[in-house]
Amino acid sequence: MDKLHIFMRRLGTDATGNTLAICAAALIPLTAAIGSGLDLSYAYMTRQRLQNACDAGVLAARQFMQGDDLDSDVEAEADRFFNFNFPAGTNRVTNLEFTVAQDENSSSQLNGSAGATVPTSLMRVFNYDNIPVSVDCDATRDMGHNDIVLALDVTGSMADSPSSGGSSKISRLQTGAMGLFRALQGDDGSVTRYGIVPYSHTVNIGRTLKNKDILTEQPYVDIVATETCSGKGKKKTCTTSYELGTKLVHINESTWNKGKGGGASGGNTQNFRTSGDACIEERPSIGYTLDPFTVLDSVSRADVDTRAGNGGYDDELQFGRYDAPQHTYSDTTVSGGVTFYKVGGNWVQIGCPAEASTLQEYDDESAFQTAINSATARVTGGTYHDIGMLWGMRFISRTGFFSDENPTERDGIPVNEHIVFMTDGKLDTGSTLYSAYGIQKLQSRVQGCSSGSDGCDVAHIKRFKSECALAKSMGITVWVIALDVTDIDDIKDCATSADHFYTSDGSDLEDGFEEIGQGIGNLRLTR
Repeated sequence: MDKLHIFMRRLGTDATGNTLAICAAALIPLTAAIGSGLDLSYAYMTRQRLQNACDAGVLAARQFMQGDDLDSDVEAEADRFFNFNFPAGTNRVTNLEFTVAQDENSSSQLNGSAGATVPTSLMRVFNYDNIPVSVDCDATRDMGHNDIVLALDVTGSMADSPSSGGSSKISRLQTGAMGLFRALQGDDGSVTRYGIVPYSHTVNIGRTLKNKDILTEQPYVDIVATETCSGKGKKKTCTTSYELGTKLVHINESTWNKGKGGGASGGNTQNFRTSGDACIEERPSIGYTLDPFTVLDSVSRADVDTRAGNGGYDDELQFGRYDAPQHTYSDTTVSGGVTFYKVGGNWVQIGCPAEASTLQEYDDESAFQTAINSATARVTGGTYHDIGMLWGMRFISRTGFFSDENPTERDGIPVNEHIVFMTDGKLDTGSTLYSAYGIQKLQSRVQGCSSGSDGCDVAHIKRFKSECALAKSMGITVWVIALDVTDIDDIKDCATSADHFYTSDGSDLEDGFEEIGQGIGNLRLTR
């Protein structure tokens, strides 16, 4: 065998240097695999961040949107949140886009989409300069159903302008409350009902009750007149002295003489309740009687829910007529637009706010505006937060006076409960008020009151705070708006949390109501 042949055979079977050849051959696909992995991983992380920004944008837009009105302000809010979560230039992307629109099948749902181009690194070697990424995001307000009771301060100070000036606080309330309705309007499949309790030192709720809830006879402060005469004929002189007494009014046969229920011929419970002036005297705390009349400085669930039976008409479970003390006053005067009656040497302020309304649906803004205007038409009296909150709880409770009208769920979906409590001042029981608790100075019904008005303030603040704590324990979300109030200590803690408490100087009251409406529903991503 010649030398050339031997060399060729050895060369054919020699593996020396094969690794280098194989590595060289494998370098290109290996580079492609590693490069694609790195670039795809980078693109995936970019896509995730883009998804988060898209979700944030549509959620913010849906939160900001009033009802189903998608306008330029809503779109700007969506862009603001998207850009905050994915600023331009993030991960060196180009062609960044974000859009939001209403779903064609549900105007309450917003659909968003975002896209960008992610530049590659190693894949550029193979002419893949970029990787396009895109995401979709949808958001809806998962409203469920909501019952909302507005407990609104309509005391005398609401007729004044706020410290910032301009129109009166009551007019700002009337327009501002519409922000709440607009924020909740137009959510498909949701039922939202509103109850309205205007309050001052009493509440006008007779029409919402039944005849069995009203006392047919009640005690009231009256004046006993005693005439003393001396001399005879032309020399005869007489003087009249007045003393306080307590009289029992038999409503169906006596002197309810204000022209609202039949006059001296005998007004009845039905006429009183439907008169439009059916303000009430609060009943004793549950477990106590009318004599002695006892109202505690705390409120129990039984105080909220217990109702007089259909048969026996337990007096201690019924409410009195606010009018009774006006039967026998010795003088009257008007000061600052407020009427005062002289009862046994004491000038007593008397007033009845407009009628409250229980939970109901309103078809449109006009109907709701009419209801708000009607409920806030009378501005009068002192600030008893506890009577407003108590009747707000009674209106919304699932186990009390209106349990038949207040379902816990609709078609298997829970009904959420909310009280929106708005006031323009500190609780002030005053010393010249005839309130839902009678004339405290003369009747001493509320326990824990000292002789001064401040002492009664403390007792009623305790009642109010007890009610707020009870409302939360009942599953009610409590929202509080302090309108032009400098001292908020008595009311701030009534709110469910700090996020449920709002302050307003009057100019931004509508914004406050709108934010509450936006916060009532539960936003959720639909995918």
